[in-house]
Amino acid sequence: MPVTAAEHEDMTDTAEDAVPDRAGRRRGLPAVGLFLLSPLFGEYLLGNLKVSDLALLPFLALMYGAGALLIRETARRSGRGSATMLILGVAYALVEEGLIDQMLFNQHYFVGQSEGSDTYIGAFGVDASLTIIVVAMHAIWSTYIPITIVESLVPDRRARPWLGPVGIAVTASVFAGGSAWLGWETYRETGFLASEAQVTGASLVVAGLVVAAFLVPQRVGGPPPSGRPAPRVWIAGLSAFAMSSLFMLTETLPGWLEVAAALLLMVVFAVAVLRWSSRPGFGERHRLGLVAGGVLTYAWLGLTMEPETGPRSMNDQVGGVLIAGFALALTALAVRRSTAVDNGPAGPG
Repeated sequence: MPVTAAEHEDMTDTAEDAVPDRAGRRRGLPAVGLFLLSPLFGEYLLGNLKVSDLALLPFLALMYGAGALLIRETARRSGRGSATMLILGVAYALVEEGLIDQMLFNQHYFVGQSEGSDTYIGAFGVDASLTIIVVAMHAIWSTYIPITIVESLVPDRRARPWLGPVGIAVTASVFAGGSAWLGWETYRETGFLASEAQVTGASLVVAGLVVAAFLVPQRVGGPPPSGRPAPRVWIAGLSAFAMSSLFMLTETLPGWLEVAAALLLMVVFAVAVLRWSSRPGFGERHRLGLVAGGVLTYAWLGLTMEPETGPRSMNDQVGGVLIAGFALALTALAVRRSTAVDNGPAGPG
C-alpha cells in the first residue's frame, strides 16, 4: 500500500527519535541558526550596528534570538503559522521597546529624538510614527523573516517543533536573563523609567496580543473571491520590496502625513497578501518571495543609514556589503529549497 507524505514524515521522525543524539542535532541546528540570525537581521543587516560591533551579536541574541525561537516554537507547537507568528512578533516588539529598554516612552532615548518628533501623543507618552515603524521592524524583520528563512532551509521540519521541553525552558530562561540585562544596562545609561501607567498599559496590550494570536483563524484570507490563481512568485516578491521600501521612506514625510502613509501602506499590503493567500497555488514559494522582498529592503536600507554607534570605517562599509550579500544568498538558498518541495499549501503557513 502506498505511503503518504505525512506518514513518511512521521516514520522519519520515529526513526530519528530512536537515535537521540541525531534527533537532537537535527532539531538543534535550525534553532541555533535562528538564535543568531534574528539579531543579525534585526541590527546588522538593518545597519543599526556596524560590522566592527559584531562582538555584541551573542549578547543581542539573548533577547532577539531567544524571543524569535519562543515565538516560533509556541506557534508551531500549537499547530499555527504566519498570522500567529506576526501577532506574537508585535507583542515581542512592545515587550522589548516598551517594557525592557522603554524606548517608546523615553523621549530622550537617542540624540534629537524629542526635537524631531511632531507626532507625539501626550496622553500615552509615545511618538506615533516611531512606534509604528519600530513595531513593524521587530514583528517582520527581527522575528518573522528570520523564522521563515530558517524554516525553509529545513523543509522536512518546517512546521514541526525544534526544541523539547528542556530546550524551551532553557530558551525562556535565556530570554528572561537577556531582557533583564538589557533593561538594567539601558537604565544605567539613560536613568529613565516609564510610569506605572505606561508599564501597565503596555503589559495589558501585550497580553491582549498574545490572546489574539491564538484566536485568529488559521486561514484568515477566507475563500477566494474568484477562480484566479495566486500571483507569480516574482510579483509577490517585487510587491513586498516596493511596499516595504515605501514604508521605510515614509519617514521623509512631515508629521502625521507620515503616520497616515505608513498605516495605509500596511493595510493595503496586508489585504493584498490575505487575498493572495486564499487563492489556489499560494504556497511556501510565495511566502519566501514576500520575505525576499523584505530582505532586499533591509539590504539597501542598511547600506545607506547611519549606524547608531557612529560613522562607518572602510572595513565597516565592506562588512555591510558582505552581510547584505550573505542575507540575500541565504534567502536565495531558502527559495531554492522551498521550490524543491513546494506543491502548494501544506499545513499552516
